[in-house]
Amino acid sequence: MRIRLFPKLVAVMLAVSVVPIALLGYRLISIGQLGATTARLELHIGMADAIAREFETYMVGVNDRAAFVMGAISKMDWENKQTLLTSFMDANGDINEISMISNSGKELVKVFNPSVKADLSFRDYIKDRKFLGARDEKTRTLEFQTVNGKNNAVLYYPFGRNFVFKLAVGLDKFLSTLNLKKIGDTGYSLIVDKNGEPIAYTRDIGRGELGGVKKWPIVEEALKALSAGASESFYFGGVEQIGAYAPIPAIAGAAIIKQSKEEAYRSAAFMRRDAVKIMLLFVAVVFAAAFFLSRQLSRPIIEITRVAEKVAEGDFSRTVDVRSRDELKDLGETFNKMVRQLKTYSDMQVDRIIREQKNTEAILFSTEDGFVMIDGSGCVQLANRKARSVLGLAPEAAIEGKDLLELIGEPGMRNIVAEVLSSRKEDFFRDIEVALEHSKRFFKCFSAPIIAPEQDVRLGTLVAFYDITLAKELERIKDEFLHSITHDLRNPMGAIKGFVEFMIKEVPGPVNEAQKKMLVSIDRAAFRLLGMINNILDIAKMEAGKMEIKLAPVNAAEAAKRVVELLESLGQRKRIKFVLDAPVPVTLEADAGLIERMFTNLIGNAVKFAPENGVITVGIGEDGENLIAFVADNGDGIPLEYMNKVFEKFEQVKGQKAGGTGLGLTICKHIAAAHLGRIWAESEPGKGAKFIFTVPKKLKKDEAGKLFVAV
Repeated sequence: MRIRLFPKLVAVMLAVSVVPIALLGYRLISIGQLGATTARLELHIGMADAIAREFETYMVGVNDRAAFVMGAISKMDWENKQTLLTSFMDANGDINEISMISNSGKELVKVFNPSVKADLSFRDYIKDRKFLGARDEKTRTLEFQTVNGKNNAVLYYPFGRNFVFKLAVGLDKFLSTLNLKKIGDTGYSLIVDKNGEPIAYTRDIGRGELGGVKKWPIVEEALKALSAGASESFYFGGVEQIGAYAPIPAIAGAAIIKQSKEEAYRSAAFMRRDAVKIMLLFVAVVFAAAFFLSRQLSRPIIEITRVAEKVAEGDFSRTVDVRSRDELKDLGETFNKMVRQLKTYSDMQVDRIIREQKNTEAILFSTEDGFVMIDGSGCVQLANRKARSVLGLAPEAAIEGKDLLELIGEPGMRNIVAEVLSSRKEDFFRDIEVALEHSKRFFKCFSAPIIAPEQDVRLGTLVAFYDITLAKELERIKDEFLHSITHDLRNPMGAIKGFVEFMIKEVPGPVNEAQKKMLVSIDRAAFRLLGMINNILDIAKMEAGKMEIKLAPVNAAEAAKRVVELLESLGQRKRIKFVLDAPVPVTLEADAGLIERMFTNLIGNAVKFAPENGVITVGIGEDGENLIAFVADNGDGIPLEYMNKVFEKFEQVKGQKAGGTGLGLTICKHIAAAHLGRIWAESEPGKGAKFIFTVPKKLKKDEAGKLFVAV
C-alpha cells in the first residue's frame, strides 16, 4: 500500500514526540497509582494491626488475671475462696461472673457482678462443649456470647485435676475504647472469632449488613494468616472491595478492615483522569505543530512529483515554483534545469527513434512467424501481421498501448499466452492449434526478454508464434505409419507364435530334437518381437493419454519380490545375485499391473547391463507420503551425455550391445507420470547405474476419473 509523504511525515513526527511522552506519562501514572494503592493498603493494614494488638493485649490481661486468681485460691479453703473471688470481682468491674465447676459438671462456687442481672442458681455443665473441652483437653476454651444485649467473653480454664475455672468478662466497656470507626462512606472495621462470626464492629452499621461475613474471601484468608496482610480485590454485595486484616492469636480470630475499591482509589482515579487530559492536550499541540511543519516540507516535494509525472508523459513545458528559502528551493531549480536538458535531448532522439522503428516494423511484418512486443506492464508496443492473425485481431485494429491478454478474445488462446508469459522455466513453450477457414495451423508459442544491448536493461518481452504445422504433420504421418505397421505386425506374429507352440507340443505330429530346438528358437524370437510390438502400442496409448489407471492397494515389496522371482532365471546364465532391500512393508494406492511392469522393465534392464557374477539390488522405502523405490546394478554405468536421453523412445547407449528396443525406460517414465510420480537415473562411469522412482501413496480419483493426491 502506497503512503503519501505528508501523512508519513506527520506520523513520524508524532511517533518521535508523542510516543515517548505517552510512555513516560503512562509510567508515571502507573507509579502514582501504585503509590496511592500501596498507601491505602498500608493504612488499612496499620488500622487492622492496631485493633488486633489492643484486643490481644486485653485478652492476655484477662488470662493473666485468671491465672493470678486460680493461683491464689488453689492455696485456700472454700470459705476463703469465696471471699477472694468476691474481692477480685469488686476490684475488676469488667468481670461479670466467676465459677468453679467440678469435673462432673456441678457448679460448686459462683460469684456475680451485682450490676449484672444473672441466674443465681447453680448450673450443670456436663453437656456444655466448652466446659468439656477445657476438662478433657486440659486447655483453655473460649466463646463469645451476647446476653441481654451485652457482649461477653466466657473463658474456661482447667483448674487442678478436678475442677474447671469459668470466667465471664464483659467486653462492652473495652470495645467502646477500640478505634472501630467508619472509613469513608463504605468502609468499616470489625473483629471476628475463629469461626468467622463478628464479635465487634463499627457502630454506624447494623448487624444485618454483616450477614455471611464468614464467607468473605478476606475473612477466610485472615483466619489462616500468621501475620497482617491485605486483599486488593474481593466482592461483597456485588461491589468490589479492598481490605486488610491482622490475626488475634488470643482468640484465634482476626481484625478486619474493608472498604469499596472505587472509594478507596478515588483519588488515584482523579489523578489518572487529569494526567490523561494533560497528555491529550499535549498530543493536540504536537499534532498541530507536526501538521504545519510536514505541510511546509511536503508541499514542494509533491509539486516536484506532479511535474515529474508530466515530464514522464513527454510534456517538457512544465516547471516547478518553490518559494521556500532552503535546500528545497535549490532542488526545484536543479529539477527545472534537468527538464530543459531532457527536452533538448528528446528533440534530438525523436527522428532517430522513428527511423529505427520503421526499419524494425518492416522486418517484423515481412516474416511468416508471429511476433508481439510488450512492455513491462504487459501492454502491446508492436505486433506484426502474422501475430494478429494467430491471435484473432483485426489487421487495422489499434492495439498499441493496450493490455495483450485483454485483447485476446478466445479464452483458450488467452490462457496459453498467459501461461507462457508467467512461466519462469527456461525454453518453456506451448503448442497452439489455430483453425482457419479451410485448414488448421499449429504454432509454437514462447517468450523471450528484450534486452538493450549496451545497457543490459530489460525493455520488455517478445512473444513469438513459430509455425510448426509441417513438423506436426510429419510427426502425425510417422505415428500413423508406426501404429499401423505395428498393428499389422502383431496379428501375424501372434499367429506365428501360436502355430510354433502347437508344433513344439507336437499337436500336428512328432518332431525330432533338432527340429524342436529350432522351433524353440523361433518361439523365443517371436515372443521377443511380439513384446517389441506391444511396447510400441503401449507407448502410443500412453502418449495419447488413453492409459486407464485402476487403483487398488499394492504392497510394493511383494510386487518387487514376484518380479525378482520371475526374472531370476534370466540372471542365472551370468550368475547374477539379486538382493531385495525392503526393511518395512510399504502399501500404496496404485495400478498393481503397471507397478509390476515398472519393476519388470527396470530389473530386466539391470540384468542386461550387469556383469558376470554381478549384483542387482531392489530397494523399497518411503518418506512418509511417497513410495521411494530403486533398482541398482554394478555394471559399467551410464555416460553423462546419455543421462537425460535414456528415457526417450528408441534411445540406447552407443557401444553397449544389450539388445532391446529402447522403449522399456520410456514406458517406466510414462507409468511414473501417470501415477503423479517421477523417475530418474543416477550413475558414475564404472560403478553401475541406479534408477529411482517415487509414487504418492495416497492416490485418489475425482468424479471425472482424474488422479489426485489425498491430503
